[in-house]
Amino acid sequence: MNRIKNLLKDLVKALLVGMAAALAAAVLLFVSGLLFGKGGIGTGLETAKNGVFLIAALLLFLLSGMLIVKGKKPDREEKGLRKHFEVIGFKTAAGMAAVAFVAVGAAADFLQRYL
Repeated sequence: MNRIKNLLKDLVKALLVGMAAALAAAVLLFVSGLLFGKGGIGTGLETAKNGVFLIAALLLFLLSGMLIVKGKKPDREEKGLRKHFEVIGFKTAAGMAAVAFVAVGAAADFLQRYL
């Protein structure tokens, strides 16, 4: 029971970290779209949406490459990751970050479509 509790805690923590990174990237891309685009808020939202989806695609490409590689080097441990996550590994954390980026991109698409 304690392992399931730690797993859920780690998944939520990874999702929140991914969401924070996705929102920071979206805000940065939105501001750059406002400053460098000739349109208004619509251009900023489109820039943020496209950039966040591009980052999500790159994360998923990285994750697929990590899943294709079989085995694990015995001398390579995830010591730094264990400070933050007790149960999940780097692949799961990267997957949760990709899910967060896709969610932020979907929210930006929704805002762009209905504003």
